[in-house]
Amino acid sequence: MANPNGDIKPGGWLQRDIVNLLAMLTYSLEGLCQKLDSDAGVPLETYEANCYTAIINTIIEDCVGNRRGQLRAEHLFYEMSPGGFTHQALLEWMYNYANAIETLTEQLDADVLTDNDYEENVFTEYFTAIITNQDGNSVGNGSSFYIGPGGIDINVFVDGFYNAVKAWQVLCAQLDDDGTVTDTNYEALWYTATILLRVEDTKGNVIGNDRTDINNV
Repeated sequence: MANPNGDIKPGGWLQRDIVNLLAMLTYSLEGLCQKLDSDAGVPLETYEANCYTAIINTIIEDCVGNRRGQLRAEHLFYEMSPGGFTHQALLEWMYNYANAIETLTEQLDADVLTDNDYEENVFTEYFTAIITNQDGNSVGNGSSFYIGPGGIDINVFVDGFYNAVKAWQVLCAQLDDDGTVTDTNYEALWYTATILLRVEDTKGNVIGNDRTDINNV
């Protein structure tokens, strides 16, 4: 029976679930970019290079020891695990992930595809908080919610993860429906099969897939 509630929600969550979710999103981002590079209907072959390799700067170890992400040698790097992570590491991941999604959707819009509204539908619609990293760089939309070195409000934090998962599902679904993209299993492979936790926002909306054996991701 499907779980109607969130594993991560404003009323409570486990640190390991946060780490596992970040690992799932990071792994899915890498896999989808690789898939775009090899998709016969997508002209550009630089999605992994531009939207993952050039941006992601965190190693995340999930609860069964899978290590996701990468370290960029030219930058101060961060690591996260169920045993603990710092506010700085979490902020680094949040900023870089939002930056990666913005870069990815902008590149999709600039590529020769049927759709050219990926950034509008995915990034602008769902990344509604301004995230500022420790260097003072900001990414995101809106003027009501802020995440930065000064702290993270718990409701903004949980809603941000809900929006990140929702945006990812919308992106995968739109790629499946894009008439130029050859493959039609982006959502099946890189959302349904890999995002194996559910996030509930402050309005009671739930996104994600039922918890399964994390060894599958």
